[in-house]
Amino acid sequence: MSEPEIHDALATDTDDYEIVRELHRIRPHATYEVRFRGERAVCKVETHPESDLGAEAAVMRYVAESTSIPVPELLAVGDDHFVARWMDEVPDGTPTRDVSRIRALGRGLATLHAETAEIGWTGFPRSSGVDDPESPPIDSDPCWGDTLFTLLERRARYLEQVGYGDLAQEVVTWVRENRGLFDAAGDTVLCHGNYFGEHIGTGADGEASAVIDFEHALAAPAEWDYLRTVLPVFGPGAEHGVPESVFREAYESVRPLPAGFDRRREALVLCNGLSYLRSLHLQRGDQDPPQAVARRARAMAASLRERLGALRESNGHLRDA
Repeated sequence: MSEPEIHDALATDTDDYEIVRELHRIRPHATYEVRFRGERAVCKVETHPESDLGAEAAVMRYVAESTSIPVPELLAVGDDHFVARWMDEVPDGTPTRDVSRIRALGRGLATLHAETAEIGWTGFPRSSGVDDPESPPIDSDPCWGDTLFTLLERRARYLEQVGYGDLAQEVVTWVRENRGLFDAAGDTVLCHGNYFGEHIGTGADGEASAVIDFEHALAAPAEWDYLRTVLPVFGPGAEHGVPESVFREAYESVRPLPAGFDRRREALVLCNGLSYLRSLHLQRGDQDPPQAVARRARAMAASLRERLGALRESNGHLRDA
């Protein structure tokens, strides 16, 4: 989105604004620091059809009204953007991941889950038809398997366009054949989807003091969000020596993970893998060499095929889980 379009978005709310600087630009969004009616604020704008900032804003409003989780106050919501009050606690860049901070992340994620466990159904956030901000802005699916299947079908449609449609359909088919495995995953909570690093601020007491970026929010079992956090934080290339056990112990000091999580883990990693393969293509920057993106995609796809093969071999064990 060019700067004139940023001005056009803000001008629908007020003529009292100033663009200070671009903070972040990775499809399908861009974020800017702005002065909005005299206040320091962040404006997040859509840059790609895959975005739905109205749904993200509805989730933020629900979290603010229904939980103790500290989220930015919304100042304006438009058709293709929203403006939120600036939170000084949000890190400028990726913060150091030491034991104290990782424990804070574990407790904070579990607190979000504990305080939204009353949702009672799985589904995707929606931006319209929500009159009560304390009512979860979530479309209802009969069970987690239905929501997960829909999510993976969306990923498959995108991956078809970039040459990985066959792999995506293989994963979708395997999930369809093993839906009962996912439906046994326990209570539904609000999942943040990206609860790590630069999206979480911590205060002097070491606890989460700011939570931003709910663009991947979903109503699903807590284990989905747990893995969405630990895979990037503790996966290959992690630049710290803190083991996942520290995060898990902190999480479970607030709320236990669902029974059978360890048996379902590999299946959930496979499902998340389609999202990461899609993000690799969707979020590539204008400066990313196409050859580098293609090389990383091939390596990721090979890993997914290997994991899918292993899960097929162990299907009998998983269905008994």
